[in-house]
Amino acid sequence: MTALFIIVALPLAVVIVTVGIILIRTRMIGHIVGTFECWARSDTSSGWVSGMARFGSCDLQWFRLVGIYFGPQFRLPRSQMTVSAPIDRSEGIVEVMVESEGQRQYLAMRTEWYNGLLSWVDSSAPRSRDDYEL
Repeated sequence: MTALFIIVALPLAVVIVTVGIILIRTRMIGHIVGTFECWARSDTSSGWVSGMARFGSCDLQWFRLVGIYFGPQFRLPRSQMTVSAPIDRSEGIVEVMVESEGQRQYLAMRTEWYNGLLSWVDSSAPRSRDDYEL
């Protein structure tokens, strides 16, 4: 009886704890100010991964929706960031290519978040006077 209990209860406990961690993680990420639903892929031949992106002060952070790791899976620095023209994919969803400092990611998001992304990129902090060629 004890061996059967260990065989059944231990895997069940591991599953419950893992699901609990994923739910807590998703809730914590979703409550960060500036977070929005966003799908990502590294190239046009790979599949979309569901996640959430966040406008940070210096970078765009992307978190996988389902996972155990609490930090972002990738960060795109805000400096020198370029965003492609949107491609309509379905009702209210657009796909864009975002490049920054040699990194490239394809992102799909709702149209209103695309507009927010453009505003966030355009409103970056002013550069120092030394950065401009005179």
